[in-house]
Amino acid sequence: MKILLASSSSGSHGDGELWLLHLGRALVQRGHQVLLWASQHPRMDELANSFSGVGEVLRSPYQNTYDHRGRSISSYLNLPAVRHLAAEWQRAKPDLVHLNKQNLEDGLDLLQAARRSGLPNLCTLHITRTAQHLKARLAPARDFIARRGLLNYPGLLVTVDEKQRRSLAEFLRDARRVRMIPNGVPMFDLSRRDAARALKRPDIGARDGDLLFVTVGSMDTRGRPLFFLERAAEILRAVPQARFLWVGDGVLREAWDDWIAAHQPIERIHRVPWRNDVPLLLLAADAFLHIAQSEGLPLAVLEAMSAALPCVITDHLREDIPSFDPGNSITIDAQGRWLEALRDRERLRTLGAGARRVAEEKFAVGKMAESYIDLYQETLASA
Repeated sequence: MKILLASSSSGSHGDGELWLLHLGRALVQRGHQVLLWASQHPRMDELANSFSGVGEVLRSPYQNTYDHRGRSISSYLNLPAVRHLAAEWQRAKPDLVHLNKQNLEDGLDLLQAARRSGLPNLCTLHITRTAQHLKARLAPARDFIARRGLLNYPGLLVTVDEKQRRSLAEFLRDARRVRMIPNGVPMFDLSRRDAARALKRPDIGARDGDLLFVTVGSMDTRGRPLFFLERAAEILRAVPQARFLWVGDGVLREAWDDWIAAHQPIERIHRVPWRNDVPLLLLAADAFLHIAQSEGLPLAVLEAMSAALPCVITDHLREDIPSFDPGNSITIDAQGRWLEALRDRERLRTLGAGARRVAEEKFAVGKMAESYIDLYQETLASA
C-alpha cells in the first residue's frame, strides 16, 4: 500500500508531527510505502529531514492555518489553494491519503483538498478542544467554521484517546465516523540503560547518586516551565540530591533564566534546547516530571513510560490518561504525600517497571500502526 501522510504543518516539535515519524517508520516496517507531504515553511525542515530516511518527502508552498491572518476562516475559503493541493496529491498517486490535524480548526483546507482529490482518505485529530473552551477570539465563528468543515468531510475521523473521541462526537453531534486509536511510541531497549547513564549523566552534570528528573516540552504557557521550576524547588527541599533537566525551547526561556538567576538551586536545574538524543536522556534519568497543560495523549509521557520511568504528573493528566494509576505514577497533591514517595528509590523503580508494562500493552507503536492499517483497508473497501 502506498500511503501519503499529509501534515497540517504546525511545527516539527509538536506531538502530531513526531507522531507522523513514528507511524511512518512502523508502516514501512510492515511492508508499506509512505510519503510525507508538508509545508515548505522552515519550521517543518527538521521533520522533513528526519522523514527522508523513511520515505519520499514532498514539500509545498502551503500556508498553515495559523499563518493566515484570518486563521481558519481564511484557510477554509481559500479555494485556489484547495485545488492546488488536490492536484499535488493526485500527482503523487497514493492508494490513500492520511491527513494529520493538530486541532479542530487547523487544516480545514486539507479536508476539502482530500475530498476534491477523489483519493481514499481519513484524518487524525490530536486535540478536540473547541475555540470557546479555549476562550479564543471570535470563538463562536471559529467553532462554526470548524464544525462545518468537519461535517462536510466524508472520511473517517480518528482521535488519539477516548476523551477526545467523546469530545469530537459531541462537537459534531455525530459519532458514526469518529474512531479512536491511541498514540504509540517505540519501545526503548532497556538493556542500553547502563550505557546511557554512563554517557549522558556526566554530560549534564548528574552524579550516580543524584535523582535525575527529565521533562520534554515547549517553553510556553501550555508547557508551564515556571510551574515546573516551582515544583523542582519543592522537590529539592525534600530530596536535596535531586537534579532537573528541561529539554525544549520557547517564548518563556527568558522568564526561566530570570527565575534561575533569582534563586539558589541554579546548579541543579538546567535547560537545553531541542535535541535528538532524548531517548538516551530518558534512559539515563530516574523519573519524568510532567506538569504541562496537556491535551490528547502526550508522546513525551508515553516515551517516558517506554523508558520505564515513573511519571510525576498532575491531577488533570491522570484524568486524561486512565492508564495511570498508583502502580505506575505519582500524582502531585496539595498535602505533600507525593514528595515522600520520591525518597524511596526502590519504589520509584517499581513504578517505572509498571509504567513500562502499560506502554507495552497499550502504547506500542506497532499496535498503533496495525490499527491504522485496518482502517486503511476499511477505507479502501468503502471507497
